[in-house]
Amino acid sequence: MNRRGFVSLTAALLAGCRRSGRNGDLAEVVNMADESLAPQLLRGFHSVEQGGWRWTESKFAVALKPPRRASSNGATLELKCSLPEAVLARHKEVTVGAAIDGIPLPSARITATGIRELRWKVPADALKDKTGVTVEFTVDPFLPPSDTDRRELGLIVHTAGLVK
Repeated sequence: MNRRGFVSLTAALLAGCRRSGRNGDLAEVVNMADESLAPQLLRGFHSVEQGGWRWTESKFAVALKPPRRASSNGATLELKCSLPEAVLARHKEVTVGAAIDGIPLPSARITATGIRELRWKVPADALKDKTGVTVEFTVDPFLPPSDTDRRELGLIVHTAGLVK
């Protein structure tokens, strides 16, 4: 699929996610365990595990609703995630990239195990007059499929959201 097709598909998905949020539109924060918000997981997410989180692939995307007044005040993109010790034993550091509707944000690094809350400041211009945005993430390095797990594994994600 070319970029134009992806943008058209994303716009259609954003329009079609009306049932996701409490007010009939997109949610600002997506909890990976909440199956009612699964339509906002656009690509690169595996099934819910242990009732509360999902593995991602090396590239994944989520649709989010900007918070009130984000058009003038901006917002903060938050990703609550973790990496198992096995990943960091193999790769001493993992870099997480993020982009809002194609606008890149600075990369974040994970160098320790445990739950981390990665945060990026999102400028107001990136959210101006928008009722929904596509947030794309990249993980480098990642774990390729293996004999014991046929999935590509990037991060364990608990929540993703845009907050004030």
